[in-house]
Amino acid sequence: MKRIILIAVLALFACTQKPLPIVKEQPPRPEERYAIAVEYVAVPAASIYALPSPGAAVTGSYGMTEAVSILGKKGDWVEVRTFGGTGWMRQADLVAGDVAAKMDTKTPRFYLPPKEVPFGGNGIISLHAKVNTDGDVIEVKTLSNTTGSARIAEANAAALKEAKFYPVIEDRARKIFTYEHRVYY
Repeated sequence: MKRIILIAVLALFACTQKPLPIVKEQPPRPEERYAIAVEYVAVPAASIYALPSPGAAVTGSYGMTEAVSILGKKGDWVEVRTFGGTGWMRQADLVAGDVAAKMDTKTPRFYLPPKEVPFGGNGIISLHAKVNTDGDVIEVKTLSNTTGSARIAEANAAALKEAKFYPVIEDRARKIFTYEHRVYY
């Protein structure tokens, strides 16, 4: 008899209990996730994409030598922490800290050199370029032209204006700089 009463009490107790709620674990917010690595931008400007695809919307960018916290990897892409959460960058645009420390950021050098302008004659054209902090050529002046062709000098000046430089960085700040470019024919 005691058994029947005990089973009845347990059955009654089990029937009156509410089921325990199922709690889904929330993924950590981007600012709470640990970075798996810190790498540095090795190109003048590295785009941040909404998804790991070159066709995805660009949501921002990091500049040359900026430190980037990497949260995850997917193929040739890395998930990075941004001011607004996370985004995706191409792994090829980043380098490790030891490589970044050896990068020459004080000497002007082309990221995208000027296109070659064909000319059948001889001579030298000297051009003076003013370059902004992003590496864009903002002004070009012809210093000298021994080719005898003003048209060729103008075409080379236009080609230099379309070129892109790596930013010059000194004391952790980007600098405006000038560059003398010579074209030999």
